[in-house]
Amino acid sequence: MDFINLLCSAWPEGNFWASIIKIFDFVGNYAWTIILFTIALKLVLSPMDFLQRFFTNKTTRAQAKLQPQIEKLKKLYGQNQVLLSQKQNELYQKSGLNMKSSCVVMIVYMALTLTIFMTLFSSMQSIATFKIKAQYQELQQTYYNSYNTEYLESYLDIDLESEEYINVEEKEAYIIIQEDSKIGSLIIEQSISEEEATTQLTEYRTTCIETAETLVFEQYEETKDSFFWIKNIWRADKLTINSILTYEDFKSYDTSVTEASYNAVMNKLLTDDTGVNGANGYYILSIIVLVVTFFSQWLTKKLTEARNKGVAQSKNGTMKILMYILPVTMVIFTLNSSAIFAIYIITNSIMSTLLTPLSTFISNKIEDKKELKRNESIKVDYRR
Repeated sequence: MDFINLLCSAWPEGNFWASIIKIFDFVGNYAWTIILFTIALKLVLSPMDFLQRFFTNKTTRAQAKLQPQIEKLKKLYGQNQVLLSQKQNELYQKSGLNMKSSCVVMIVYMALTLTIFMTLFSSMQSIATFKIKAQYQELQQTYYNSYNTEYLESYLDIDLESEEYINVEEKEAYIIIQEDSKIGSLIIEQSISEEEATTQLTEYRTTCIETAETLVFEQYEETKDSFFWIKNIWRADKLTINSILTYEDFKSYDTSVTEASYNAVMNKLLTDDTGVNGANGYYILSIIVLVVTFFSQWLTKKLTEARNKGVAQSKNGTMKILMYILPVTMVIFTLNSSAIFAIYIITNSIMSTLLTPLSTFISNKIEDKKELKRNESIKVDYRR
């Protein structure tokens, strides 16, 4: 896992996959970008998937044909497992069945699939972190550009480019001095009391803050990454979390931002009651992942059983276990990661469901043709 994290951290936005995903980032919505990327990735890997299914199917069919002879061997040598295993291997060798080749292809395919899954999981977590931080930085810039221009520069006459301001140790204290100076100017210019001048300054500052907050709100609405019912794809599709991060949530992504600064920038978004900062989802992605993954496993199992009646019970048992464990595992991943990763899992599972029957059909057709040629060859030899 350390190697995976090191590999991911060596690329822009924290991972290698981000560079690949950017190729598909022309649709303007990152969720659709991930869907296109997943489809392309699955198609690229489909030859390897087919090869794995072909060798597995070939081995299973051969085992099914040899099953009657294997049953005889079990009756003869069932009490001696070492001898039984030896006789079975001899039978496989005589029939030209190479169990190792099938196992090697399966192991390579499983290792490749697992590596891609784990690196993508780590990468998308890094992408989510990058996007959350980048989004806040843009909103922060919008907020302070407005506030600094309207209040500090125009109203208090503070030169933000001045070294005196930039290098002052306590900026808040400096601003307070300028505010006191402004109050004095208002008293002289408008012939009003200190209380009236202070109220006027406070009201104008509040107006500048509200203007900045409104600009942040509008920018978030225009640039937010949502997808159907999901308000923020960089967070999990859950009822228990809101689309807008609180400071406690945000500081796990970036500790350099102070709580006061974060709350000032995000205030209108955090306190909004129009639905922008509501529940981020309704667990719909997790439900879809459960159903689609289960159906994909069930379909694989049924296709295998339908074509290979003689499959060993141990393999059927393994497939039954996977049919229940894998969907639950995928749901756990979706609940503990961003919605964008759940969208990847769903798309990947749907592609697997579509490609599995095709791969099985082609594999069976190839084996059927080979078997037909072998039978014709045997008939020719018999006639001779």
